[in-house]
Amino acid sequence: MEEVQYEGLLGIASEHNKKLDAILAISKAKENQQVNQSVSKEEIEKIVHDKVSIMATFIEIKIKQQIENQTNAINKKMNALPVSQNVSFPQPKKIAFFGFEFLRTSVVIFCLSVAIFWSLVINIKQMDNYHDLKVQYNRQAEYVIQLQTTEKIKKKM
Repeated sequence: MEEVQYEGLLGIASEHNKKLDAILAISKAKENQQVNQSVSKEEIEKIVHDKVSIMATFIEIKIKQQIENQTNAINKKMNALPVSQNVSFPQPKKIAFFGFEFLRTSVVIFCLSVAIFWSLVINIKQMDNYHDLKVQYNRQAEYVIQLQTTEKIKKKM
């Protein structure tokens, strides 16, 4: 069975080779004909201009079709959404202070920023107090060391 498939493949390959040879012969003949014919520059420009304009219209039509397909798909999806058209968004909640109205979220943000600022001030004050306590501790430690050294000197005498 493998031999049959192999022979069939070789037959198909030889047919392809024959077809390729025929195509090459035809293309060489056409090249020879084209070499013999002389074409003016204006004719070439006209042909190129015609082909380019045809391609431009084709591309433009394809782009319009794609845009229409996409907009139709989007419209179908939008229409399929269960949201009714009469539903409006809720009004933002407001808080009144001294006759002025503020949004609740802006009041919350302001309160949080005041709390953060207050925390910062307290932290700085505690750091300052810690620094003062550390300085006092160092002075006391030096005083205690001086007292100890003077006592040792007095005991030796």
